[in-house]
Amino acid sequence: MKVLRLIGVVGSIGSLLFCSFILVYNPYTHSSVDPDVFTSFTIMYLLPIMLAIYASLTLKHKLLIICSIWALPLSLYCLATPGVFKFLVIGPILLLIVGIVMLKNKRTY
Repeated sequence: MKVLRLIGVVGSIGSLLFCSFILVYNPYTHSSVDPDVFTSFTIMYLLPIMLAIYASLTLKHKLLIICSIWALPLSLYCLATPGVFKFLVIGPILLLIVGIVMLKNKRTY
């Protein structure tokens, strides 16, 4: 379970850093991010990824699966866009896989 915890935490922190970098330094525009875009990304992507860090550390597989499903619609939308935004889908997919593997290897931990 330590490996799954490590994969979950690293995947969550990596997604969080990548999304934060994309929001602050958008490579396609030189202007700042609109407040509406920042709010929607915070609610639909950053908040579940931060909850996924907690879920990975405490080995709560149900919360991890819920967080990954919560972040999946926005990341699938970004997958359809060209450029670096398509890499935002890696985090929720990785967290979903870790959550499913934790669910299958259910032990009293």
